[in-house]
Amino acid sequence: MPLSFASLSFWDLLLRCAILAITLGAGIIIVLLLSLTISQNIIPPKRRRRGCPTHLLVVLGSGGHTAEMLYMLERMNFDPQIYTYRTYLVSSGDNFSAEKAKAFEAQHGQSSQGHAHSDNYTIVTVPRARRVHQSYLTAPFSTLQCFWACLNVLRGRHPNQKLPKEYSSFYPDLILTNGPATAVCVVAGAKFIRFFLCLAKCAALCLGLRTLSSSLTSAPKLRTIYIESWARVGSLSTSGVLLLPLADRFLVQWPAQAGRRAWWGMKRTQYAGWLVI
Repeated sequence: MPLSFASLSFWDLLLRCAILAITLGAGIIIVLLLSLTISQNIIPPKRRRRGCPTHLLVVLGSGGHTAEMLYMLERMNFDPQIYTYRTYLVSSGDNFSAEKAKAFEAQHGQSSQGHAHSDNYTIVTVPRARRVHQSYLTAPFSTLQCFWACLNVLRGRHPNQKLPKEYSSFYPDLILTNGPATAVCVVAGAKFIRFFLCLAKCAALCLGLRTLSSSLTSAPKLRTIYIESWARVGSLSTSGVLLLPLADRFLVQWPAQAGRRAWWGMKRTQYAGWLVI
């Protein structure tokens, strides 16, 4: 005999709705945790084809974050012939980071592939995720605004972006960050895009659209590397805690932070030694 909602009391109906909501919520959480675990454990290709242009996106933050990042780029023997195009992402009002990026390019960014020096990089500005002394009540709205702007940068839709024609995709190949608040939005945005690219590929395979499926397979991976600040000796920063389950590689500069992971099955943090000194 079919169940009639009219025969249910208010409390019975409320209980059934609550059970349904809890079941759906638990299912969504399980799918999310599994997708994050699988995504973080996918082994990326070790090498790129020789001569293949590589797009590097570097997230800069106010003051110390920018100084650390540029020091690390210098210590890694930054080669503009490998990272042929660079996008520097800064927050609104952070003129210090923008000027430091220009100075770094003037010193280390040589002309490659026949382009003028200024054509090898760009500096894009996004709204701040949270301003200093901003109320926690309004912070979610500014964070959403920052997240949307970061999605546009990752998709090549920012008005200041000018990617050369030889790049077949506007997605950056590698994202490098060390902990400003904007980094959370950038890495989360990269994970968000990769998730929907995966869904689109699965849908294309199910529908027999082989051409679309192959084009999605060749899409850049939006790989992310997070480097915890040298100043964090015994504990992770807030950005680090949030990005631990999201970043593809999580590097730390102190032995006490090595081996941490978000939950069972996830990658552990890797001790890389001092990268800024």
